[in-house]
Amino acid sequence: MSNGPLVIKLGGTSVGGGPEFVRAASIVADTARDGRPAPPAVVVSAMSGTTDALLGYADATTGTTRTRTGATREGSLAELRRSLADRHLAAAREAVALEHLPGVERRLGTLLDGLVETLATPSEDPEVRRAETVVFGERLSATILAGAVESQGVPAAVVSGDPVSTTGGCTDAEVDAEETRRRAARYVAPLLEEGTVAVVPGYVGCSPEGATTTLGRGGSDLSATALGRALGSGEVWILSDVDGVLDADPDLVPEAALVPRLSYREAGAFASLGAKVLHPKTMEPASAAGMEVLVKSTFNPQSPGTRVSGREPGEGVRSVGLREGLSLLRCPGPETPFGEEVFCVLGADGGGLSYLVDGGSGAAAGIVCIGSPGGGQLVSGLDALRREGIGVTWAGSTPEGLLFVVDGAESLAALRLLHAALVCEPGGASESVAAAAAREVA
Repeated sequence: MSNGPLVIKLGGTSVGGGPEFVRAASIVADTARDGRPAPPAVVVSAMSGTTDALLGYADATTGTTRTRTGATREGSLAELRRSLADRHLAAAREAVALEHLPGVERRLGTLLDGLVETLATPSEDPEVRRAETVVFGERLSATILAGAVESQGVPAAVVSGDPVSTTGGCTDAEVDAEETRRRAARYVAPLLEEGTVAVVPGYVGCSPEGATTTLGRGGSDLSATALGRALGSGEVWILSDVDGVLDADPDLVPEAALVPRLSYREAGAFASLGAKVLHPKTMEPASAAGMEVLVKSTFNPQSPGTRVSGREPGEGVRSVGLREGLSLLRCPGPETPFGEEVFCVLGADGGGLSYLVDGGSGAAAGIVCIGSPGGGQLVSGLDALRREGIGVTWAGSTPEGLLFVVDGAESLAALRLLHAALVCEPGGASESVAAAAAREVA
């Protein structure tokens, strides 16, 4: 792996309050003291709940002098500033030592004044308004974290410019890798070279014209891997409130367990299905640069987490994901179905191409079994569903692994059955439901 600096990303729950900032700063400070050639660069999210509050206000006041509830812009602005100030100052006073606190409080006040000024300026473009407003959440967090790290005896500073360069629109912008490399060399590398932890507001980008942009919800993950690629890092840590990547959504599958290892392909596929622990584009810079990504918990340091790399872990299904609200569509020609977003091309026959698309009736659901399925796992999955009386509209292999299309009303039961039947340890082989039942009888 590269000898470039470690990049650590801290999620919103990892900086959710004063005690959380202390814990996160301790992790960063310990890492800075562990003998690495350079201190880490740290990408930080907004305090949990802040982004929603800022987006709600930006959306409510675009193009008007009043909010949707009828309050004046000035009155609502004062309330917003007061609530953000109360929360962030309370966190800072718990996490930052007295000798560093006055400076942190001044910087927080300056940021809040800038937020008020931004929101007080009328804007008719909702995308510009959202981008210019929401980034203050990450900037406030970065200010507190830098003070908290310094309070633990390690030099730290918020970078003076946004290092991630973007193209495209103001929101959900695309990363410009080459320009990001130049901006990282200008704004981040000098801090690291002088032994200072570089704290970077996540989610924030900069357009070629110098305008503020954002990378989409959850974009701090992408900020971290984009920055890691720009700095030549060998490893990026993504820290949140979960132990790592689980093999299913625990809200849907209570038995979901930690996956020790994933490939870039597998992690990207799982994220695209809505795995909350990763932004869908996180693995693109990591894969391009060959960086390893370690996903683990800020709150449970004993957990090994999930390590993502270019190495395929071996034969088997690693995780299962669910996509609901799909429809089956057949087209006589090769054209993509007009007005529909294609989820998967199922195949061709004499009647044309069959697609699984978002929209339409939305009566179907797809269970994607991600990994490198072994021989017989498709049959094992079909057998598990058949035994419980769940009909399968289509089943087969895809680049992600296996896909089972079922009626939407039976999707949750199908997801749980396939998780139990097919998910296996890396390098192992899943046991079919029939084989398990035979062993129990024996």
